[in-house]
Order: sequence, then structure tokens, then C-alpha cells
Amino acid sequence: MWFGVIAPPFITLLVNPHVLRWDDAHWHWTHVPRILGAITLYSNVLVLAQAAAYNAGLARLPLHEIPRPARFALYGLTTVAVVTAGTLLSAPVVGSLVPGMTMHPALLIVQGVLISFLWLGGIYMYTRFMARIREEKRLAHREQLAALDARVRLLQVRTNPHFLYNSLNSAMSLTATDPELAEEVLGRLAKLFRYSLEGSERHVVPLGDEIANAIDYLEVETIRFQERLRYVILVDPSLHSIEVPPMLLQPLVENAVKHGTSRRVEGGSVTVRAEVEGDDLLLSVHDDGPGPDGSRHRGTGTSLTDLRERLRILYGEDGRLSAGAGPAGGYEARLRLPVRWSR
Repeated sequence: MWFGVIAPPFITLLVNPHVLRWDDAHWHWTHVPRILGAITLYSNVLVLAQAAAYNAGLARLPLHEIPRPARFALYGLTTVAVVTAGTLLSAPVVGSLVPGMTMHPALLIVQGVLISFLWLGGIYMYTRFMARIREEKRLAHREQLAALDARVRLLQVRTNPHFLYNSLNSAMSLTATDPELAEEVLGRLAKLFRYSLEGSERHVVPLGDEIANAIDYLEVETIRFQERLRYVILVDPSLHSIEVPPMLLQPLVENAVKHGTSRRVEGGSVTVRAEVEGDDLLLSVHDDGPGPDGSRHRGTGTSLTDLRERLRILYGEDGRLSAGAGPAGGYEARLRLPVRWSR
């Protein structure tokens, strides 16, 4: 705003530096405030008149449909007309402050037109420059989002082929002895893979969907391991509408089964817990197995690395995953995410 008030007087002085009349024998430094006041008044009257003419008239015309030379010609004619009218209207006040400024009205109008062209040209170039910067930022942001989206999709659709192979084998072995149970295994497998595919199209899902998917996974594994696998879900239904990334719990539950149950004769239990602490959602998956260094299964750590990368992309520093020995033994993976309720 201040730039719009201060810049026109400086442009006026640039166009006509002799307006201060340093060579006048009757000139005195006390005249400067009146001269600068007259210049500021006159130049800002021109600016305001140009703005009013544009907003009241030119902005309502389909200028984008007019060829650029004709558009600039229209701008030029409008500027000349507005400057002429503004000069004639402001001349009495300006002349009362500095009589010499209005002695040659035609020269003042020419100077006013030049001031307006410089001012409007500066605005035009600044607007084009800022529009180009905004467009470049928008394109760069869109490319960054597209790259992040591709990475998130790649990370969340990874599927453990061993789980599919073992589950299909379990279903095949049950076909002759318990066809209904075999059908249940295949049904839950279908739900798991449907959820995985649908989840690849979304960045967030209700926590209730994640819990249901984890239960489907655990039920399939329970059919496979029978009484060797036990699980408990400690999640209040009131938390089911919190939004979380899809396929968040399954890799943690899968690790709990793989390291805490599958290689142990006595089996083990898996506990999934969720609670809200302040503005954060706390999720944990705990198994009562041998702990971080006791599992006979040596994994690559890829699932936890992928999950940490997804959280970093989606939440930055606000999403964290920690894993290690549980408070009462075994192994526990803990997630902390911002609480975001679905609408």
C-alpha cells in the first residue's frame, strides 16, 4: 500500500527533476513540503483514477479475447483520457499549492501520461513476474506431490509372497477335510487383497478399517497355526473414525506373528492396542515372543524401513515408529501419529 503512495511522486521527479525549481531565485527550502505535497497529490490522483477506470470499465470487458496490440491501444487511449480528466480536476488544488505546476496544463498532461505509463508498465511487469514465479512454484509443488504419491503407493502395496503361499496351502489342505473353513480362509484372503488394492488408491482410511484388516490377517494365520496363535484387540470403537495411512498395522502384526509365534512350539499371543494421548494417536503391536534378539527368524527389516519412510512422507516429524523390547518382555512396535478425525 505504501509503495503505491510513495512511488508515483518519485516517478514524477524522475520525469521532471526541475519541478523543485532549484534555480528559482525566490526558491527556499521551506517550499519543499508544499511542492512534494502537490506532486504526491497529483500523481496519486492519477493512480487512483487509473485504478477506478480499470475496475469500473476495463475489468468488465473480455480483454483476453482482444489481440494484444489492440488491448495495449485501448489501455493507452484510456490512460490519456483519464490523465486529462484527472489533471483538469486536480489543477485547482495543485495550483493553489504550487502555482508554477499548472502554468502549462498541456505539458502537465503529457508528464502525467508518461508517469502513468511508467507506473502501469511497472505494475504489469511485476504482475507478470510474480505470476511466473507462482506458476513455477505450483508446477514444482505438483511434481513433488506426484513423486511422493508414487513412493507412498509403491511402499504400501508391497505384499509378502510367503504369506500368500502359506495361506493358499492352508486353504488347499482344508478343502477335503473342512471345506467351510477353507472357504472362510479364501474369503478373508480376498478381503485382505481387496483392502490392499483399495488402500493403494487412498492415503488415509478410518482406523476401524485398519483394525478389521488386521483381524482378517490374524484370523487367516489362526487357521494356519490353530491354538498356537492367540490375539487380543484393545481398541475403543470411539477411535475407529480416526484417519490413518492404509496398510499401517498389517506389517507390524505380520512381524509379530513371524517372530513371536511361527517358530515357537508353544506359539504365542499378539496384542493390538490404540489410545489417544493429547493430540496424538498411539498404536502398538506387542507379542510375547523371545524379544528383539531371541527370534530364530532373521528378517531384512524392510517392512519397518518402508513404514518409517511412509510416515516421514505423510507426516514429517509428527509421525514416528519405534520398536524394541516390550515393557513386560517380548517385542513391541509403537506408532505415534497426529490425531485426524474423519469428517
